[in-house]
Amino acid sequence: DMSDDDMSDDDMSDDDMADDMSDEEMAAAEGDVVAVAASRDDLTTLVAAIEAVGLTETLTGDGPFTIFAPSDEAFEAYLGEMGMSADDALADTDGIAVLLQGHVVAAADDSEMVAGMVDNPFVSLAGTELPVTVDGDTITIGGAEIVEADIFATNGVIHVIDTVLAPN
Repeated sequence: DMSDDDMSDDDMSDDDMADDMSDEEMAAAEGDVVAVAASRDDLTTLVAAIEAVGLTETLTGDGPFTIFAPSDEAFEAYLGEMGMSADDALADTDGIAVLLQGHVVAAADDSEMVAGMVDNPFVSLAGTELPVTVDGDTITIGGAEIVEADIFATNGVIHVIDTVLAPN
């Protein structure tokens, strides 16, 4: 006979997650990181890119993920610099996949955690280093400024950034 006591929440919790982000924030979220990004009108290019390269399945998985999410304006500026249209860019699925993976970290780190990483660069899923700087209330990651932080999802957190993190 299994009483509720035998299955305490402690047995079920993933300690790594608990350290990074509160369960309440995760539980209160609207959906996974892709669903949350898709619900916003300033991350449409990012969501289209995730879908184009087939990263949806990965990013709707358990995670946890921190996505440094370039705004649509950031993508426009980046594509302008590259002299490419969004369609051209999305056609290069390998290139976009690596680019996107460079914006994802396999941890759920809220802005406080990010700010604490000043001497310790994040390593993205693409293997690129993302150094953090903090200047007053401004946090930059890989040279991009976080313009909106701590958009929580059930499997991670999104920070909107103002610049695409181009692979070196």
